Amino acid sequence: MTQETALLLVFALLGFASFGWLRRLAPPLSEAPLKLLMAALFAATVGGSALLGAATPELFWPSLAAAIAWIGVPLLLPALARSGRWGAARRVARLLYWSDPGRDAMARLLTQVALQQGDGARALSLLPQREGASMAAQAYALQRDWAAVLELELPPIELAPMAHLSRLEALLALGELQPARSLAERLRASLEVGPPDPLRYRATILGEALIDAEEGNLRRLQETLQEPPEGVPVARWYELLARASVRIANPQQAARFYREAYRTASEAQRPIYAAELERLEVAPPELPPRVGRGWATSALVGLIGLSYLGQVVLDVSVLGLMLGGQPIAASSLAAAFVVGVAGFPLSEAPWRYLSYALLHGNLLHIGFNAWVLLDLGRIVEARRGPGYLWVAFVLGAVVGALLTASMTVTPTLLVGASGGVLGVAGALLADASRRLLPGDRQLLRGLVQWLALIAFLSLTLPFVSWWGHLGGLLGGLAWGFARQGLPKGRRLDSFLGGVAALALAWALGQALRVASLLW
Repeated sequence: MTQETALLLVFALLGFASFGWLRRLAPPLSEAPLKLLMAALFAATVGGSALLGAATPELFWPSLAAAIAWIGVPLLLPALARSGRWGAARRVARLLYWSDPGRDAMARLLTQVALQQGDGARALSLLPQREGASMAAQAYALQRDWAAVLELELPPIELAPMAHLSRLEALLALGELQPARSLAERLRASLEVGPPDPLRYRATILGEALIDAEEGNLRRLQETLQEPPEGVPVARWYELLARASVRIANPQQAARFYREAYRTASEAQRPIYAAELERLEVAPPELPPRVGRGWATSALVGLIGLSYLGQVVLDVSVLGLMLGGQPIAASSLAAAFVVGVAGFPLSEAPWRYLSYALLHGNLLHIGFNAWVLLDLGRIVEARRGPGYLWVAFVLGAVVGALLTASMTVTPTLLVGASGGVLGVAGALLADASRRLLPGDRQLLRGLVQWLALIAFLSLTLPFVSWWGHLGGLLGGLAWGFARQGLPKGRRLDSFLGGVAALALAWALGQALRVASLLW
């Protein structure tokens, strides 16, 4: 199976797996799910034909373009939104979807991200005009506009459990305890209808926890916290504990919980907890300044993107290069990491341990790496700063190359930022496992699940480097754990990050020097 065939089949599987999820955002026969399904069928047909020996090279690029546009983009938009690039996400959605139902589906997708971040105002601004009451109820609840929540006509509980949870909270806020209990019982009964649904389970547990908080049942709340449902912000649980403490007339404990809620909440939710603390005559806790604002992540993704553009220009401009009787790309001669390829010029050059991370095999390769780096990098940068991120990426790339060289017995050309990206993931894993900040348990769970998927793909796909990925992860873990034993302070991270950035710039400069000779 060729790289191109595997690429299309992976996109096809991803598209079929995403169809049910996207269908929840739009009618089944509307633009968004239909485009995704057609792109998946196109990719499966072309990839399957190639797998069976029927050559279809002229259809590869059209099918890949369709897959990237209507399978990859819906998965990329939440990452753009979570990184604060709401305008870019909306422009991309409008570029690729042309009907009202298609654009409405992408608006609902972005609204979900805003709801997850606790930003009710942004969620309301993103909601399409034709939107029903389900998401609006959640957005109004985030703003504590209980009257607006109760005015909405909601779909059945089975279709909109989180909206009914917002109604339950509104009833409690307005002193309607008995109707709230009745609604909680209906949420519990909805779990018996149809297949298991994580949203119904989350709404049920949270609804019962809200009633426990209203009744001051602190012990039961703490028992619920032993195994909380996934997807609930940590600040939410602190808020419920604080409410229960108020009900049992323990203002000191309530203040402590509200301070933790304030500390762990999103920026959009902090004013609400600040108001609760003011009622208790307690000042909100001082928060450390944000360590990073995402500029280093954006710079790294931009460098990778510009390098790929230069790679394409070089390979199109310099054709006909041969090595051992086989054609080879000029960019590989300039910057790829090489293992066991006879006659390869400058194969032992030290810059190749880094420069290979700036090359990519195709658009999917660079797109996936840039997407994951954008998503993970902003988290790492916010927690530990730009220097920590740059060191993690560089060490991941270097150790990925070293392990590939040590364990590979066949001639290999290694390209791609995957080792560096896995280094960032490893450094985040080490930081979250040792710092144990509120919310780190969910972060660790998500990272482990994602790493398990990467391990599966590395072992099953023919063009994915298992040793490069494993080495990148180990390099990031080593940096993350080593950093915890070094002196604290941002100066050390800034210095080491500067060294890492200079090393990457040096490797790029050396690769460009060789590329200029080939040109």
